[in-house]
Amino acid sequence: MTAFLVRLPVKPRFIKTVILLLLLLGIPLGVWRLHLAQVINKELASIRAAGLPTTGEELNRWYPAVPDNQNAALVLTQAFNLRRLYPDNRSNLIFKFKLPNRGQALSAEQIELLRGYTALNEAHLSKANEALTLPASRYPLNFSMLMQTPLPHLTGLKGLAELYQYSAYLSLESGNPSLARSNIIAILGLARTLDDEPCLISQLLRLRLFKLAFATLERRANASPFDSAETASLADAFALTRTTNMAVRALIGERAMVIPYFRMTRAEALKLNPPKNTEDSRIDSPLPCYGPFPVKVIGLYELDYGSFLIAMNKAITRLNNPPPENLRADGYLARVGEASMQRRRTISGISLSAYSHVAHHENEGIAMQRLALTALAIENFAAANRSFPEKLDELVPKFLLESPSDPFTGLELKYHRSAKGYVVYSVGPDMQDDGGLEASRKKESDDKRSYDITFTVER
Repeated sequence: MTAFLVRLPVKPRFIKTVILLLLLLGIPLGVWRLHLAQVINKELASIRAAGLPTTGEELNRWYPAVPDNQNAALVLTQAFNLRRLYPDNRSNLIFKFKLPNRGQALSAEQIELLRGYTALNEAHLSKANEALTLPASRYPLNFSMLMQTPLPHLTGLKGLAELYQYSAYLSLESGNPSLARSNIIAILGLARTLDDEPCLISQLLRLRLFKLAFATLERRANASPFDSAETASLADAFALTRTTNMAVRALIGERAMVIPYFRMTRAEALKLNPPKNTEDSRIDSPLPCYGPFPVKVIGLYELDYGSFLIAMNKAITRLNNPPPENLRADGYLARVGEASMQRRRTISGISLSAYSHVAHHENEGIAMQRLALTALAIENFAAANRSFPEKLDELVPKFLLESPSDPFTGLELKYHRSAKGYVVYSVGPDMQDDGGLEASRKKESDDKRSYDITFTVER
């Protein structure tokens, strides 16, 4: 976490004020520090009693091990090494490439660029396909490095998912829409390799991969009707992809990686993050081991430690609630993060504020999964009845077990028929119903920023 390199200044006047207050109140510093230690030990004991990690080494053991012969991550790591780029400036075009919005076709130049790129990476895709036949995944990570843990596989997964998406779009452009199915399923398979990875950035990338699969499914739906085998396999793939409790897992891992910083020695800190030059004294680091002695004496860092533990434990409890109740965790994290910053509890302030949108991110994934499954049910309904349903209730129970709800409101997902198709949507994180307005058209909203999470089909 690069924010750990930024310091909120603790002014001498503030230190003197705290010491004077303690003396005036007649509270011995020893008693105060003993109280803080008891609070911290109680919170740590509750975490350990639940079988959860409090250090990087414990996190390594908590992240489930996988036999090598079943581990998709190991084969995917080999696949990443097979990625090939254009030897000329076309590589820059690939890095900057943006797929067209719904309803817009690829240009002839774009088709040529993507065809050449996918052909160049046949071995890359073949190895990835081999990996995705394996039943489990654990990337070779060492969380004892805490926030300095390298995560090189995330870049590889992003590039590979985009390659599958390009292949799907080329299939659609060539008039073979059913061929896009395997690419959508592969993208979802890549996302599932991150299911158990206990850190927030990995879960955010997992959501990004899910969004790629979701957008590609929408593109496929706009090309032509599905056949029954296609909808069945795609529905299975989307249903198999986990979307709940991912934020909980991420924060459990983040908590374990932050805890050691509160009582880390300078030697341990330098080992994790060696100085870049001889003048790098780390004077601006917020880590307690670099802090001024008076601040340590009055227990400000221990207060920061206790604040972090209490807030994280409460936030994780709130995140365990089903949507939309889990969204209360975001508001809580934002409030306590801001309060910690104002009270100069630097580490808890930085980290808690950084986690204040985890529930919204998780619910985006839940919304997209429900929208995808609902859209596939609508397609099955249309195939059986030669028309789209008037209401989502018509899908139950033959095509859906129950009417899907919006994870941001708890109410039923929105659905409208149109002259050429339909839109099914969630109101999204802003809780504002924009009538099924797509993200690409958000400038049409009243505030120029609002939009819904949509699945729109116009054929």
